[in-house]
Amino acid sequence: MLNKTKHSRAAEGIMKPQSGFFLVIITFRYGLDRVKAAYYMHHGLRTLQEDCVFINGKIFQNSLFKNILLTTILSKKGLFAVCDGIGGRDAGEWASRYVCEKLGENLHLSSSSPEIIEDIFRMIQHQIEGEQVKNSGTTVAGVVLDNGKTGIFNAGDSRVYKITHEQILRMSHDHSLLQTNIDRGYLTADQASSYAFKHIIEFGIGGVFQQEWKNGDKNLYIREDVLQQNECYLICSDGVYDVLKDEEIFAILHQAPFAGTTDLVACIKERMKDNFSFILIGNDS
Repeated sequence: MLNKTKHSRAAEGIMKPQSGFFLVIITFRYGLDRVKAAYYMHHGLRTLQEDCVFINGKIFQNSLFKNILLTTILSKKGLFAVCDGIGGRDAGEWASRYVCEKLGENLHLSSSSPEIIEDIFRMIQHQIEGEQVKNSGTTVAGVVLDNGKTGIFNAGDSRVYKITHEQILRMSHDHSLLQTNIDRGYLTADQASSYAFKHIIEFGIGGVFQQEWKNGDKNLYIREDVLQQNECYLICSDGVYDVLKDEEIFAILHQAPFAGTTDLVACIKERMKDNFSFILIGNDS
């Protein structure tokens, strides 16, 4: 298990920076052969950017962007991911970029099929173990758009949300000590914000998770979905939901996602403790 508090170590596991997050916004227009993406990242109060973002073949690990950037991808297929390197360990920034680079090498294999997603990440885990950086690791969360179908995946506590006009839904499932205690009924969701060990993560990608992958104690979380008109996905690392409650994210984004990203960044900057990142995918209506 890994605790994500900056530069510290606990008996339960590895410590990772609190509230690291990276922002990416991606809009898929149904009926059009293109994906529109807006993305932003900021190192927050840290000097090192340990987040890395993958946008259908392009990799970003900048310390910060002055403005939200936009791009258009002329395809109904796409792969998008946010990786949050584990601080307090060896080369968290290297691990997050390594996973993004390997996703790029395997972009031609991307599919919404859970079996293919699982195979790709097992291959990446095997490759990163071969690099012999035993104490490195990263979270990952993302989506594969595949001709109207979506594959959603995560390892660690980076998340994927689905936002409609009526509600915000958590589509991923955290691999964290907090989530395990909620699943077992030891804690309620209302107690999560005050839980002392909420930054301890139990699974991810990297040498530090080699035993968990070998033993099958934890597994990559994967689910299939369909993105409807006027819905969007938000991909983010923990720095987003550490400083904004789910209902606050919903209030900012649900009416006009692209326009709302400016307010989203402003709200996070007012409260940020560390670096941050996110991705939004939907139509720009």
